[in-house]
Amino acid sequence: MFGGLNAYSQSISIEAENEPLNKVLIQLRDSYNMQFSFNDRQLSGYRISLSGSFSTPEQALDRLLKDIPFKYERSEDVYIIYNIKAKAKKKKYLVSGQVLDKNSLETLPYSHILINGKGMVTNMKGNFSYLSEEDSIFRVKVSYLGYFILDTILMPGKAHSLYLRSSVIGLKEVRIEGEIIEHSGQIGESPGLIRLNNKIARRVPGNGDNSIFNYLRLQPGILAAGEQSSNLIIWGGYEGHSKVLFDGFTIFGLKNFNDNISAVNPYMAKDIVVLKGGYESKYGERVSGIVDISGIEGSFLEPTLDFTINNMTISGKASLPLFERSSLVFAFRQTYYNLYDSDDIELLKNPSATLTDMEVIPDYVFRDYNFKYSGSARGSDNYYFSLYQGRDRFFYNIDEDLKKINIDRRSEEKSRQRGGSFFYDKHWKSGIQSNMLLSYSVLNKNLLLDQDITTLFNDSLISERNELTENTMQEIMFKNQNSFVVSDRHQLETGFGFVFNQVDLTKWAFDIVESEKLKAGRRLHAYVQDEFVVLNRISFKPGLRIDYPLEISKFYIQPRMQLSLKIDEYFKIYGAWGIYKQFVSLASEVDDYGNYSYFWTVCDGDDIPVLSSQHWVGGMIFHKKGFTASMETYRKTIQGITRYINTNRYFERGVYEGSGYSYGLDLYLQKRIKKHEFWISYSLGKTMESFPFYITRVYFYAPQDQRHEVKFAGLMDFHPFYFSANYVYGSGFVDLFRSADPDDRYPYNRLDVSLIYRYDKRRYHMEMGVSILNLLNTKNIKYSNFIRVPANQSNTININAEAVPFTPTVYLNFSF
Repeated sequence: MFGGLNAYSQSISIEAENEPLNKVLIQLRDSYNMQFSFNDRQLSGYRISLSGSFSTPEQALDRLLKDIPFKYERSEDVYIIYNIKAKAKKKKYLVSGQVLDKNSLETLPYSHILINGKGMVTNMKGNFSYLSEEDSIFRVKVSYLGYFILDTILMPGKAHSLYLRSSVIGLKEVRIEGEIIEHSGQIGESPGLIRLNNKIARRVPGNGDNSIFNYLRLQPGILAAGEQSSNLIIWGGYEGHSKVLFDGFTIFGLKNFNDNISAVNPYMAKDIVVLKGGYESKYGERVSGIVDISGIEGSFLEPTLDFTINNMTISGKASLPLFERSSLVFAFRQTYYNLYDSDDIELLKNPSATLTDMEVIPDYVFRDYNFKYSGSARGSDNYYFSLYQGRDRFFYNIDEDLKKINIDRRSEEKSRQRGGSFFYDKHWKSGIQSNMLLSYSVLNKNLLLDQDITTLFNDSLISERNELTENTMQEIMFKNQNSFVVSDRHQLETGFGFVFNQVDLTKWAFDIVESEKLKAGRRLHAYVQDEFVVLNRISFKPGLRIDYPLEISKFYIQPRMQLSLKIDEYFKIYGAWGIYKQFVSLASEVDDYGNYSYFWTVCDGDDIPVLSSQHWVGGMIFHKKGFTASMETYRKTIQGITRYINTNRYFERGVYEGSGYSYGLDLYLQKRIKKHEFWISYSLGKTMESFPFYITRVYFYAPQDQRHEVKFAGLMDFHPFYFSANYVYGSGFVDLFRSADPDDRYPYNRLDVSLIYRYDKRRYHMEMGVSILNLLNTKNIKYSNFIRVPANQSNTININAEAVPFTPTVYLNFSF
């Protein structure tokens, strides 16, 4: 008979008489907080008679297993007991599952998982597979930005659902003492990678409609000076060389005046992945950076409703569970009509200003809609159908006397962005993960310019322009991805796809068609990449991507590789190299007065060359106890830049092909102090370009070249009040058509602050926020947004739709 277990501070006591071994181990587990993994049926056939005390668990197990065909191993805190004969068979153990939000059952993409000390990342639907020949029990730690870390034990043989608790549910802050939260973001997990927590983005100063891009601009390597909101400039890349994806379809961009509204509704964003360079083979279509945003799926458990009103827009989101494990989400945003009354447009004159001679405040109207249906099928299969439509109108009118001339100018830009995608993710019993995506995206952009410049003396005409440009860019894409778990140290990934692009570009001058071009491009692509892990410290990921444009009939081979070395649990170094191709181009056009305009076109390998780039990336990261320090260096080369010089004033008129390079350094420091978080970053960069029309030198500064940029952000949590502030300094850009002096730049300074108050009840939550953008009212210039008009035969006047001035914003948010 089992007599009992007596706990002593220095020993383990066992008193058993003819007891089954499995019951003895269960008593040891309960009395001494020990953890075991064993076959209950096998051990129940062996009876134990033993009386004694042992100083360590190992001594007790050695005595219990003496003279029977069992041995044990220790994996962290778990003792794994196995049959000696069974061990010799080298059986493979597969554990698989999916990471979900506990409150809504939403999948959590790209979650970080540590299985028996080995790290991995889930796919975009939160699925993972892990194969082992050594362990039959798995110690698992799961983390996701903005969620409490889960630490659990899993057994092989079935798909597991792992539920994480959000630290912020809707607007309600949940606090659980003793549990660890993944906070604002992750930097340095792999070369050029940043992962951001969209829940934290809500605390960044602003009115909420552009919280995602306001948050992005505070990250190292992403240009903030110049306030690029419609096209991201990443590591010196050109406009159109970076890509924004939402639910798998491309966002080509809206006007997004003054950084206040972005093309992605913050209500719909769930996970934000930024790839600055050196990224792996499964990503293509761009030669600079990629921002991949995964949309929410909505609540599968209960209806939810969110509503926000601010001094620019009203917006809302509704989520409704349907059937079993499916959800429907609808979201919208809309500016107030007549947000700026055209009769009240001011012409801001500042005789002492050195930046511009004239500024205007434009009229801007914006609206967009999101619709998404998501669900899960048998097992861990997931699917969604996502639709988006957004449109805006940017307009201003000038009729003003200035410097002995009259300027009568009407400028209007209309944009309409539509997109949709269908996605299905299949998780096979063998552990293979497959997914397919079918997406569609189209951008329609109309630009109208009607301008007359006359003298005040005799009303004679200095110049006259009447132009209308229509540019439509559409993309249809299908792609398939497959992930194979070969072993716990080896994972293989393959994929293939098809992309169709079509561009329509028509220009009118004085109601006469000046040019009309219709171009289409079809291409196949395939990739393969492998990942090897050695000694749990070294990770090597070689890959190969191949694109085959059908119209060009040529293979474009793009080898890539990533390597990382984990020095210890706190410090890691890494590097990457790769070749990247792009088959659509946002070409630039320069007119008589140095004004830039941009239009989409398809690369044909002849008139419009295929863009090609090489990336070299290296870095290191140190992370310990809430402190992170990271450094990344990069160098990129670029060939195939297209620029149309539509003037004979500076250079010979024509279409030119250029090349360039950029290199730089990002430094990043982050510290979490209790509930507060602070970070600072410094970016040093140089971007040069070469075109045949540069006569005096081979390379000159690119329009987006900026030498220094410093960013600081602080998020302070005094629940229920939250205070945040951020500051950006940029050394400015060189304007070739104004000055060739590299020191003649427009510097950029902007300080933003915000205060948020949360009020929580059981059935509803409320949030009120006040922000001040550009608190010091510093005069800044919006990147590439000068407009020059002729004053006479030799001089020009600058007009600027200015960057964000001193702007108070107020919003009120309800959640039910």
